Amino acid sequence: MNRLRALHAVRGARAGRAGGFGLVQVLLLIAVLGGLATTGYLQWRERAAMESSRQEQQAVAQADRALVAYATVMRRLPCPDVNRDGEEDCAAPANQKGWLPSVTLRLAGVDPGVDVGQLRYLVQRGAGANDLTTLTDEWRPLEYDDAGKTFFAMRGGAYPTDILTLADLCQRLETARTTPLAAGMARVNAGTVRSVAYALAHPGNTDADGDGDLFDGANSNAAANVSLMEDPARRSLLARYDDFVLERSVISLQSAFHCNTLIDSINTVALGHDVVVQVADMRSDNIDSARRAVAFSTLAAVMTALEIVLAVAEGISDAVNGAAEWVTCAASLGLAVNACAAAPQHTAASALAGGVVYANTAAVALNAVAAGIAGTALTLADDAATPAQVCPPRDMTLINQTLANARTELSNATAARAAVQVEITNKTNELNTAIAARTAAVATLRAVLRDGAASSQIDGLVDPLLTATANWGAASYGRESVNARVTRAREERDLWAAEVAKYDAMIADRAGTITRLTSEIAALDALIATNPSDKAELQDQRAGKDAELKLAQDAAGLARVRDKAVASLALAQGVLDTALADQSAAATSYTNAQGAYATAYTNLTAGAGRYAVYNSNGDVIRYLCTTGCTPGDTSVAGAFSAALVDLFGGAGSSGPDVNAKYLKPVKLQKELDALNQKLTAAQQRVTEAQTQVNELESMVNNPSACNVTGSAVIPMTPAQAEAILIGVDRKGGTR
Repeated sequence: MNRLRALHAVRGARAGRAGGFGLVQVLLLIAVLGGLATTGYLQWRERAAMESSRQEQQAVAQADRALVAYATVMRRLPCPDVNRDGEEDCAAPANQKGWLPSVTLRLAGVDPGVDVGQLRYLVQRGAGANDLTTLTDEWRPLEYDDAGKTFFAMRGGAYPTDILTLADLCQRLETARTTPLAAGMARVNAGTVRSVAYALAHPGNTDADGDGDLFDGANSNAAANVSLMEDPARRSLLARYDDFVLERSVISLQSAFHCNTLIDSINTVALGHDVVVQVADMRSDNIDSARRAVAFSTLAAVMTALEIVLAVAEGISDAVNGAAEWVTCAASLGLAVNACAAAPQHTAASALAGGVVYANTAAVALNAVAAGIAGTALTLADDAATPAQVCPPRDMTLINQTLANARTELSNATAARAAVQVEITNKTNELNTAIAARTAAVATLRAVLRDGAASSQIDGLVDPLLTATANWGAASYGRESVNARVTRAREERDLWAAEVAKYDAMIADRAGTITRLTSEIAALDALIATNPSDKAELQDQRAGKDAELKLAQDAAGLARVRDKAVASLALAQGVLDTALADQSAAATSYTNAQGAYATAYTNLTAGAGRYAVYNSNGDVIRYLCTTGCTPGDTSVAGAFSAALVDLFGGAGSSGPDVNAKYLKPVKLQKELDALNQKLTAAQQRVTEAQTQVNELESMVNNPSACNVTGSAVIPMTPAQAEAILIGVDRKGGTR
């Protein structure tokens, strides 16, 4: 009895230990699941925070772009919106902080107080000319440091006071930049408080500081913050703060509007007016200035001519290279991968060269006129001026350098032609070798089928297969050719559609386009100045932007280019429609050829199952077989299969391989045809380069005469020069 009780006690202890271990497992599982849930929640919260931050930055960036665009067009910044109706409220002069005026800014699809419309907006509205929301005539061209007198005050005349352009905003920005920080000015709450042109604040997702205003810190609309925003860099430093702030300094706006370039462009015209006044009023004192003007104008004309000649030479080279590569790409049906990839780039480079030539041709004309005016001015100012002074000799260094560049292009073109000729020789040799290999492979197939006899029962099945293979090859190449043509036609159509859209956008907003291109050119100039490894590519981009800029500045020329692009788009669409129709026909032809090949291939392989061979008298001398062999037959299965693979490839009745021996000569002939077309284009490049060399040598050997005559030219009067200056000022400069 005691032993039985002991046994029960042991079993009870073991059962207790087993139950306890199961509870631990459950607790561990709950802990793991809880950890995973916590990790997932933290990851979700982090992603949500990142997405929220991205949306905040996008909203503020969109508003910033809208403000810059508004100021470019209206020549002032908008006032804040104080009642959240989306309209600016300028009635209260001290009102510097409020909501972003989304309706005034024409922000499409933005409701006041929502998304972008919920941004806080602070703008500099200091006293007098420091108020950036006011448009008044603040600027005068070419101020002199002569007792505070402006250019026209020194001349004893008045200047119009109704010219309101971006130059006036630039002048206000300069005033704001040089005005010492004072109480009441728009500023950011940095370690060292600094004034701003404007600032934008996004409230984030929460009222982080818990004061009942979604905006935190100095961004709130409290009375103490009416002219204050938080420093953009303080977000990570304040625990109870989740706003996002963008600050626009006065200097950054001056850069965005290219104020220095704009004002310098008008002042350059004012300097021209000054030259005219000096020639008219101070004859004896102006002789040296006129001589310098002659030399400068002549040098500028030579340099511009150099740019044009180089652009023309580069354009010829790229246009010919582009033509050759497109031909190669088309004729080789995409086999010339490098040519297909490079062709669009050369086509674009050719168009770029054309744009540079168009833009600089006008510059040449202007420089020639400037040289003539300056030379005439010298003649009128100094009766003793010699021909060498009025018409100084040209800088032969530049001209000779131009000629050297043209000769280099001729040498390169000649070398390129020679390289193509070598390619043609190599391809011809490769083609001849492939033809010999095809002939031998056909003979091998026939020999296998006859096994040394005079003929076989299935001789008549070989030629239909060879014919079907040739037809398949022609149909396959035809289909791929038209497919390539459709692809290029669609790309051409899309290219012209993009061009039309680009010109439409330029016409719709020429001022914005000019501002954008000017900014992009300045950015490229800054990169080029660092002498990077891709400097040549950046210079090409810069030339293209400059050509676009000059086109944007010529409204009539821009309209003409747009009309040509529309006509080209219609033509490209017609070419695409034709190519699509041809593509359908080619697909049908290919399907038929594929079926004929499969039938001919099957007929031959089925006929070779078991067949007779004959001697020269037509007597059956034995039977050959590949399948269904009987005793006494000779099996040629292996040799027959090898001969088929060697001649047509291993795809069987599905289709021949273009790299197998029967179709390879056809492929090589296509490539040879393409190389011959490339040779024609290379020869054209040589011809064009030779023409350029001849023309430049003629310029060197037969320089144009200087036709400046004092008695035949009436110098421009100061009044005429003043009218030109005022006109340029009214139009916003010569950008």
